[in-house]
Amino acid sequence: MRPYFKHAAFLLPFTLLGGLAFPPLCSAARYQAEDFTAAFDTTAGNIGNVYRTGNVDIQATNDTGGGFNVGWIEPTEWLSFSNLVVPSTGDYLISARVASENGGTLSLDLNGGSIPLGPLAITSTGGWQNWKTFSKVVKLNAGTYSLGVYATTGGWNLNWVDVVSCQQTDCGQAIPGRVEAERYSSFLDTTAGNTGGQLRSDNVDIELSNDSGGGYNVGWIDTGEYLRYSVNVSTKGRYKITARVASPNSGTFFKLKLDGRDLGGRINVPNTGNWQTWQNVSIEASLDSGAHELEAYFETGNFNLNYVDFEYLGPNDNSSSSSSSSFSSAGTLKVMTYNVRTTPAGDVGERFWDNRKAELVTAIKTQLPQVIGFQEATSEQHDYIRGSLGSSWSSSPLRQIIYRNDAFEELQSGYIELVADVWGRRTSEWIKLRRKADSREFIFFNNHWGVDGNSQQGSANIIRDRIASLNQNWALPTILLGDLNAAPGSGPINTLMNQTQLISLFTGNTFNGWNPTPNVQLDYIFASKFTLSGCNLITYREGTTPPSDHYPIFCEVKFL
Repeated sequence: MRPYFKHAAFLLPFTLLGGLAFPPLCSAARYQAEDFTAAFDTTAGNIGNVYRTGNVDIQATNDTGGGFNVGWIEPTEWLSFSNLVVPSTGDYLISARVASENGGTLSLDLNGGSIPLGPLAITSTGGWQNWKTFSKVVKLNAGTYSLGVYATTGGWNLNWVDVVSCQQTDCGQAIPGRVEAERYSSFLDTTAGNTGGQLRSDNVDIELSNDSGGGYNVGWIDTGEYLRYSVNVSTKGRYKITARVASPNSGTFFKLKLDGRDLGGRINVPNTGNWQTWQNVSIEASLDSGAHELEAYFETGNFNLNYVDFEYLGPNDNSSSSSSSSFSSAGTLKVMTYNVRTTPAGDVGERFWDNRKAELVTAIKTQLPQVIGFQEATSEQHDYIRGSLGSSWSSSPLRQIIYRNDAFEELQSGYIELVADVWGRRTSEWIKLRRKADSREFIFFNNHWGVDGNSQQGSANIIRDRIASLNQNWALPTILLGDLNAAPGSGPINTLMNQTQLISLFTGNTFNGWNPTPNVQLDYIFASKFTLSGCNLITYREGTTPPSDHYPIFCEVKFL
């Protein structure tokens, strides 16, 4: 049985040891944990009974280099090291050498907690003398400080803490932020030489990119190759991960891994039409803070990679783990609105329904929503989409809403008659669903408003007056979405935002008119009694023409 190392807890104002000073660019400065200048420990006496007297518990370490470590660390304990000299403002890598059976959390600060530097998550290292380095990048202003480490949780040992200027070491590419494909730290490439002949002289094939912003991209990708990157995640939580890709081929894909663990699901690369026609493809996943190795593993070749963006969405849902946008997240609801362009419009060529329907379903599958509101869907279109998604989907009576029957059961449904326009009848179909996992109930409204301002305003007024009674005077969580045909800031939209409890979740152009770039927002997702985790405009297309004249919006929300 291992001794429970009561690690001297830290709000470590770590002070540089008296004789330690930074060179002009602040090269590595190491603070041995046992050489603290101030400390707080919750129990009397040095349990390890070595090195120095006092209440901080110190023992001999088996780590490389020998010496001592602080152990038996309990929550709220801290260590402080004075006289940390930062010669110039910039990014610095702070690394803690830690051993732990079960993991924990410490937090870093300057000047006794007056300048917080944030938490550092510790995973299990496999034993109390199995040592691992955990790091994070922080921005420090020039000056002299005490550096502190505070034990948010106990159950870990500390050997030392390093502070190194990012001018002197590879601190990793910052997340949130952009990881450029050509900035790899290691790789596997199956062919000799840099085919593109740009930037680097190893075997990775790099060329000049014609994407907006210029720069370089990695190309000539083959199956089984990989690129690895040093990254540093500043904030633990959920991230939208967007890969910038180009390919004239279909059926290509790759995975992202963090420290060898898959990040979300497979990233499918669409046929963008050309090797230098670029498109975004997104997944979501949870990341731990600190320094990590990111790997892009190419399960297939025949596409180009420009960069991968990481956008912070918020804290992890307590019930979820790292995953892509699946339907298993117990605390969340994933919804989509999609005007699929009706077949009676008489479109031909690429716009003809039979020529675009498979692509449209693929666009839906890139996000795996749980409830979808369609506009303009005929019975034929509805049947194809629902059938392609599988037997786990059911439909509302008017067949403009579909939902996962393995996750929800229908309690009630109906429709609201809205104001007609030159195209005829307009309605808002609604459905009340109960989530099977926890019996949470919510109500979902799908809308398609008229094309003129008078019918839009009349529809907004009707929705305003009817929606409260249907959702039990706003007691139920509510989603309202659809093609409203009204511009942001217009009277009808302001009626929803200012005269109901609904909050708009997405802002951005959605109507593309069959062109790759949308030019006006006509589609919306609103919510009440939900908090937003994140929204995407799904711009998936396999050729020069999108699968509809509207792009769908996907949002993930959390129940309050």
